[in-house]
Amino acid sequence: MKVVNKGLEVRLYPDEDMVQVLEQNIGNARFTWNRLLDGYQKTYSLFKQHGYTTLKCNMATFNTMLNMLKKEYSFLRLSESSSLQQVFRDLINSFNKFFKKGSGYPRFKSKRNPKQSFRIQNNNNIKFKNNVVVFPKIGPIYFRTSKEYKKILNSNDTKINNVTIKRHNGKYYAVFNVETPIEMFDKTFESVGIDLGLRTLATLSNELKKAKIDVTHENEMIKKYQRKLARKKPGSKRYKKTQQTYWKWQDKKTNKIKDAQHKISHNLAKYYDLICMENLDIKKMFENKNISNSLQNTGLASLVDKIKYKCQWNDKEFIQISRWFPSSKKCHNCGYIHHNLKDEKTWNCPKCGKHHDRDINASKNILQEGTRILREKIMNLWYRGDSTVILEALASTAREVRILEVYTSR
Repeated sequence: MKVVNKGLEVRLYPDEDMVQVLEQNIGNARFTWNRLLDGYQKTYSLFKQHGYTTLKCNMATFNTMLNMLKKEYSFLRLSESSSLQQVFRDLINSFNKFFKKGSGYPRFKSKRNPKQSFRIQNNNNIKFKNNVVVFPKIGPIYFRTSKEYKKILNSNDTKINNVTIKRHNGKYYAVFNVETPIEMFDKTFESVGIDLGLRTLATLSNELKKAKIDVTHENEMIKKYQRKLARKKPGSKRYKKTQQTYWKWQDKKTNKIKDAQHKISHNLAKYYDLICMENLDIKKMFENKNISNSLQNTGLASLVDKIKYKCQWNDKEFIQISRWFPSSKKCHNCGYIHHNLKDEKTWNCPKCGKHHDRDINASKNILQEGTRILREKIMNLWYRGDSTVILEALASTAREVRILEVYTSR
């Protein structure tokens, strides 16, 4: 058993009065974000005029600004208190990412965005009664979810840290951030290299190929109802009715992609102890207009994230090799690099004459490079002289690498 952090999403069914309460909390969170961001920008401009180049983003600064806002705008007191405190925590995280990691500058939030949310902390005041969840200062709301999620949420071993209530495409959801024990997958001593692509979603080094997710019908229906919406007056009854159908097809597409990704990532984490992949620059790939639609339909970035965290949950080794590694151009049999390779699906090695399927060859090279990186990682642990070292000896075979776990004390 291992305790992991999970996000459990359940569907909420609020009545008309409760919808107003949720919208009030959503609006207050958005208002607080925009006011705090605007106040920071004005204060920074004032500092800059007097020669100061930095203004710290810390809890004390934003907490003081929040108290001032509550005195000026009494409607903010209608919100659950921790939801407004969470706003400035999120704003601080956004600024930290901007200053340290080079992420985008925090932007103002618009009420026209179809995704709206607020987050509340659990101070042992979120209660479950059958199919009803009771939120502090908000009240009881009927919800529906799977039997598995209900069991986790009602378990004494589960700790609920916080819950995010959101409105997306006209529906309300609650995402519970929980710490819960899970049954870990058994060790299989199997390894695999994975080459991600657009023609085939994933090609494994054991020559198995995962077909790309087919959302052609969903895309056609989304375009159809986009055209219908363009011919109707915004806010009219016909517009709202068409919008509901448009949202339905959007949700179908999203759920279909998520379902396929969860099944693939689950099976990979279950059947392999070592998973090697390329560290692709997905954001850079989206700049290519010829493949951006295909990337959106496959969701490569979210697939990699799912594989990664499921490997962490089950103590499986996940290794990403450099994106500059010539996995497609290198012959996995003799090591020859075919520099003149273009878009060919298959090619013959000029040196050893081996016939290659481009994607299968790439996946085998990714596995070889991944095991090399793992060897270096293990030997670095060994040479550091740790008191207890897990030495994983890698024995190559024709198609796979078996990981032999040997626990050694020095």
